Order: sequence, then C-alpha cells, then structure tokens
Amino acid sequence: MSSSCRKPLAAAALLAVLVAAAPAGATETPAQKPVLTACADPANLPYSDDRQEGFENRIAALLAQDLGVELHYFWFPQHRTFVRKTLLDGQCDVVVSVPSGLPMVATTDPYFASSYVAVTRAKDAHRFTSFDDPWLRDARIGLQLVGKEGMTTPVAMALSRRGLNAHLVPFALWTDAGDPAPQSKIVDAVADGTIDVALVWGPFGGYFAKAHGDALRVDPIAADPQAPDLAFVFPMAAGVRKGDEGLRDRLQAALDRHKAEIAQILAEYRIPVVPVPPASPQLTH
Repeated sequence: MSSSCRKPLAAAALLAVLVAAAPAGATETPAQKPVLTACADPANLPYSDDRQEGFENRIAALLAQDLGVELHYFWFPQHRTFVRKTLLDGQCDVVVSVPSGLPMVATTDPYFASSYVAVTRAKDAHRFTSFDDPWLRDARIGLQLVGKEGMTTPVAMALSRRGLNAHLVPFALWTDAGDPAPQSKIVDAVADGTIDVALVWGPFGGYFAKAHGDALRVDPIAADPQAPDLAFVFPMAAGVRKGDEGLRDRLQAALDRHKAEIAQILAEYRIPVVPVPPASPQLTH
C-alpha cells in the first residue's frame, strides 16, 4: 500500500469521517459583544464534554480569555462527519484540535503532537517495545475498530501485516448515546485482565489509564520498522474555515502566548505528548 493511501487510513482513527466546505465568520451577540463559538463533542473525554471538563474545553477557555471574547459551544458527536456538520456548515468558528494539515480547514501551527500507545499492566514481565515483540504471539490484543471491517488504523495494519488478527479482541471506538465513557472500556479491560495489551490513540490511553494509578503503563508507538511511511504520530492544531485566516492568526498568537499553560493542561490530563515530526503527515481525501 502506498504512503498516500496509508495516511488517510491512519487519520480515520483520529476523527472518523471529516470533510466538506462552508462559509467563514466569527459571531457577535446583538449587543455586539464578541463571541467565539467552539465546535465540540458533548461526550468525548478527555477532549470535551458538555460539562466543559475536557482538555479542549480548558484550552478553548484560555484562548477566549486571551482574545477577550465570550466562549460559546456548538455540540455535535465527534464520529458523525464532525468537521463538515459543525465548522464547515458555519455552526461554529473553531475546532480546538484537529490533525495539522487537515484538508478544507485552515490550521494553526501544531501546538502538540501525540501518538498511538500500548497500555499494559505494570506488574507483567513484558512490555511493548515493537510490533515484533515475541509475547504478542500469545497475547490478547485489544484494538478499537474503525469502519465496518475495523482494519483502518495504523496499529491494525501493523498487526495484520504480522498475522496477528486471530489475537485481536475488538472494542467499539464509538457506542450509542448515553454511554458515559466508551473510550475507557479498552483500557479498563487491561486493568481487569480481560486483555493483555490495548493499542489505542494516545490521549484516550493516557487519560483513562490515569484512573488506575500505577497499575498500568503507557508506552508510545512511534513507528513500524516494516512500514516506515505509516504514520503513528500526529501533530495537532486548532482549525478554522478556509477564508477565516484572520481568526486563525489571532488564535495562533494566543497559542504562542500560552504555551506553558497549555502544556500544563495536557500534562494534567495525562495526554502522551511526543515531539512534533519534522515533516507532519498531510491528510488528503
């Protein structure tokens, strides 16, 4: 499979289905008080929720305060063509974190990068170092499925390449409305012994492992030696509509002014942060 095919597949695991076009703008109240409306999921911790307890909520509040605007939200589920039906349909002004280079969106510079991770039990003798670890041949491997076949994530592709599909224990990436924390289930399954390792997107792995204290360890997955062009690390940026670069530039300045505070927020949520790659993966249709 070519590099141009693999990167969109990897990106699907981050944001499910994104893309289309729409008009630009920032809004004001009838009293002409500036308003910044953030696009956010009402139930997608550690990113966001309608109680504003996610790290995106915290960063959005920091940016709004810096810009001297009132922060509003437009809520929409992340896994239902999120960017198209929120930002690009003109319902809101900014998505606080999108993959840098996402098509049809104007993005700031990346303000953090994260990777896929392996979550294992600290008491176990083995730990994840690569997809070629011998112990994986006998392990129960938890994997969040994306799409009908569940084989579109970079970790799924690496496992399939090694003939490990029979060892996979599937977990839904998204579930029906009302599930308070669907992303936590795969991490909890490591803690309770149902599976031996969970291979997940870093912010989910780090955040939900936190509840288990020192019982779990979280190791970043930076690359697959058998597929060096397959992306496991993604730089994240704030995204606005194309044509709204003025707002993008104001957000960029605010992000630059608050690098230390943002880093502290990410640390509090145990988001695994890795260096931004020199050549960021560019996403295409």
